Amino acid sequence: MIAERAWQAAQPWFATILEHPFVTGLEDGSLPQEAFSRYLVDDAHYLDRYARVLAQLSVRAVEARDVELFAVSAAGAVAAERALHTSWLGAHGIDPDGDQTPEPTATCRAYTGYLLEQAVSAPFDVAVAAVLPCFRVYAEVGRRLGQDLVPDHPYAEWIATYADPEFDAAVRRAEECLDRVVEHEDAAIAAYVTCTRFEWMFWDASWRGEAWPTPPANR
Repeated sequence: MIAERAWQAAQPWFATILEHPFVTGLEDGSLPQEAFSRYLVDDAHYLDRYARVLAQLSVRAVEARDVELFAVSAAGAVAAERALHTSWLGAHGIDPDGDQTPEPTATCRAYTGYLLEQAVSAPFDVAVAAVLPCFRVYAEVGRRLGQDLVPDHPYAEWIATYADPEFDAAVRRAEECLDRVVEHEDAAIAAYVTCTRFEWMFWDASWRGEAWPTPPANR
């Protein structure tokens, strides 16, 4: 099936994701809280835009089950933003909707801009392939990190969200959609690999504390 072939093509990037210090820190609980907070702020921006991309796919879908799939997923992305981000960030004195919230990183803007480009102008199957890494990568990371998870793990709530069997079931439904609608296999796989690379870049941006450049002081 095309979804599995795309996943196999993206394995070099997924292996690199699992080795990234942000993810290994999530796994053992050693990730600094400021790095996780940076990630959640950027992820809130990302999910707002990702939900709009999914809504666009819902509009473009032909079959009713695919209209429902992407519409429900869009609503779920908004719900995830509110539940996970507001609770953690609020507890750490950050209002994700406040005037002082940092703007999206350049990586976040590039990733979501690419997704929107695919959703609007690429063939439908290629656009579906582009949104799938966000599903599959998080399900796989959640599965790995959820093994032997201790109750007092500092990131247990986040890990449990993506280790949830219901999330895994949503991933499978999205992959089944791609398997049914695929017409441009090479382009679909290329979009899938590109977005898996963006997933690595997203973790890395939060780890590095990526910030927009500022103009040099006037001389």
